[in-house]
Amino acid sequence: MSHPFFVCHGPISVDEILELLNIKADISSKFEITDIKDLSNADQNSLTFLHSNRYKEIAKLTKASYCLTTNLLKDFLPKTCKPIIVENVLMATSIITSKIYPNSIEDAFDVEVKKNRRGQFKK
Repeated sequence: MSHPFFVCHGPISVDEILELLNIKADISSKFEITDIKDLSNADQNSLTFLHSNRYKEIAKLTKASYCLTTNLLKDFLPKTCKPIIVENVLMATSIITSKIYPNSIEDAFDVEVKKNRRGQFKK
């Protein structure tokens, strides 16, 4: 997926994800994740995340191979999506996102941005 603001620094192996999150799991794999995406946009090379049962219907349809989730939510995932069980899904997602998109955590102001007559920003 092309992102207008951030450059993807993937792929990242599942083993590296487990190490970053300090997880001891039986799902050790050299499988490489190329991106992190929401449940709807994830493909077989993506990592996704499920943090609320509000998204259980979408979760059932995800194409992701791996999903950061909790023990309580893992059963909403299809058999083709392996859960990576974490305590805090959003924190784990943040850690992995900062690894795949390291520039996404910067809050640098672009000095070349100007306002046009309508008050809209443009470059």
